[in-house]
Amino acid sequence: MSLTKNTLLSLTLGSLLLLGLSGCARKNEGNFIGKERVVLKEHKSFQEGKFLKVTATFENEDDTEVEGMVYQVQWLDSRGIMVDQTSWKPFTIIGKQQIHVVDMASRPDVTNYRIIISTPNK
Repeated sequence: MSLTKNTLLSLTLGSLLLLGLSGCARKNEGNFIGKERVVLKEHKSFQEGKFLKVTATFENEDDTEVEGMVYQVQWLDSRGIMVDQTSWKPFTIIGKQQIHVVDMASRPDVTNYRIIISTPNK
């Protein structure tokens, strides 16, 4: 049985997504829409009462570029199903700057998360 290019791509992206859902601090993980020009430097989660809280650090590794971007957090239950999401949140990040963000789930059944990052194509 041969696998098509789309099937292989889906399997690869699915594997990468599972790695990114662990909630541990890691470099360069997240789902990007558009060209990846801003780095998800680290992200981690912890319980605050009954709710999951996420902190993330974005970095513009370019010396001179100013980047406008948006991000969203998708909240997942224990089965990996998205049960809620934040609105798209915009910010601008200049060269060599880091931006720290914090978001909290609005439901106690959230056990994991996915960060989506969108940058405009230039």
